Amino acid sequence: MKKIFALLISALIAVSLFTSCDIHDFGDINKDPNKPSTSFTTYFFTHACRYANRFAYTTATNAYDPWYQEWSGYLSESKNNQYGPLSTTSDYSSGTLYLNPLKNLHYIIEMNEDPEQKDQTYVAVLGSSANQIAASKTLMAYFFMSISDIQGPVVISDAFKGASEDNWTPKYDTQEEAYTILDNMLKEAYAQFDLNGTLDSSADVLYGGDISKWKKFNASLRMLMAIKLSDVDPATGKTRFAAAYADGGMTNAADGLDFTYDDLNWNMMYYWCSPDYSGAGLNPVPNMFIVDAMKELKDNRMFKYFDIECYKGTRDPEKFPRDQYSSFYGIPFGLSSNEAVSKWSNCCASINYDMLAQNATVPIIPAARVLLTEAEAAMRGWISADAKTLYEAGIKASFEWWDADGADEYVKSPEVAFDPSKGIEQIATQRWIAGYLADGVQAWSDWRRLDIPKMPVGPGASNTGTDHYPYRLPFGDTDRNYNTENYKAAIATLRPSGADDKDNRVWWDVADNWEGVIPDEKCVPSI
Repeated sequence: MKKIFALLISALIAVSLFTSCDIHDFGDINKDPNKPSTSFTTYFFTHACRYANRFAYTTATNAYDPWYQEWSGYLSESKNNQYGPLSTTSDYSSGTLYLNPLKNLHYIIEMNEDPEQKDQTYVAVLGSSANQIAASKTLMAYFFMSISDIQGPVVISDAFKGASEDNWTPKYDTQEEAYTILDNMLKEAYAQFDLNGTLDSSADVLYGGDISKWKKFNASLRMLMAIKLSDVDPATGKTRFAAAYADGGMTNAADGLDFTYDDLNWNMMYYWCSPDYSGAGLNPVPNMFIVDAMKELKDNRMFKYFDIECYKGTRDPEKFPRDQYSSFYGIPFGLSSNEAVSKWSNCCASINYDMLAQNATVPIIPAARVLLTEAEAAMRGWISADAKTLYEAGIKASFEWWDADGADEYVKSPEVAFDPSKGIEQIATQRWIAGYLADGVQAWSDWRRLDIPKMPVGPGASNTGTDHYPYRLPFGDTDRNYNTENYKAAIATLRPSGADDKDNRVWWDVADNWEGVIPDEKCVPSI
């Protein structure tokens, strides 16, 4: 029976590879009988790094479904309401991540921990063993954290045990367990990094072999996880955050985790929006919430985030001066009427042209997110640091990354100047603004945890009875049908009801952030 089940899972994987469909977190993703014994670790690592952008504005399959950015209040749609109905994105499959980057990183660790392999050329070519293992664990933790933030329970402890332990139905770790496992994994990795060692700069397409930046990324991930415990387990969150902060996270714009597309991995936004690509759908546009927030704050980053013309057509320069905040409009997410779509499409801004290039560099985890998270920790009394200093440093790091002018004046403006009486709200707002087109899962997590900003959906988003952005994504068919008992045990840990749907919440999310629907009359611009 086990052999039959293994063959079935293998068949599912074969189908997934040839159809670009996703599979899930178990089965023969743990076993690759065709893997050559002399696979170069450089290839494994580069391939894994190329998946780091999958939580920014693309998806696990590179298909058009920018829900990460839509549910964070960054993007909307201007031509067809394909993803406006919140039922369209029905579940999430992490199988591609297990089958590709996570498995590759697992191989690197295995090969470097094998005395008979670690000194072989095909292993050593990536760099010193300590740094190979540490960087692989750090990147693995980022993927696992992201999967858990999307769904809650996640397979970590039983991952990749199919071949070694004949375990084809892995158990799911609860999110509470997962966060503990990942914090320990990251601390181990941090201690393993060797600043005197090497990591091949050409294979490391994220940090170019800079171990000091990998260490900052590692500590930053631990802080991003720890801050999410602020409501559910603040004592543990404080302990973990303080330890990571002491190790040292990102401190300036150059420390951020960025991703540069290349000729082997083109920017998906080029296909979706660039006027240079003949088949571009030109559908995604800036969301009304992010545009209006920046207009109100007179935030110069908007001239780097958005474009007056680009793929939305030429605007009358007298009516829409390019250097005026009032010229920029976003579109509410989930429009329903053709009248509203038509009127908004005739005046809305585009995504900045530079971000649509085939080989664009995009932020994933910007230093601004980390500095502003440290500012929140300081407000909560978790670290001995000045919240105002960190708040302003985070904003300035964002301005620097986007090459925007006026950061010094901006942080002193009445609307932005730090006020301890509303510090958490200000910090969360600036972290949200700084996260535009970066890691949408982390921005979505901020909204779920803090209910900042307020983001009611358009009337078209509620046509299936859902009147708020989802709180998580359900598991897919493979989990339900082929790992049923462990799947049932996993969703039983969700709250409030233990159902596998979008209204239940992951462990750290205890907020009450129902938002409601924007009335039809407010979905038409008055210009």
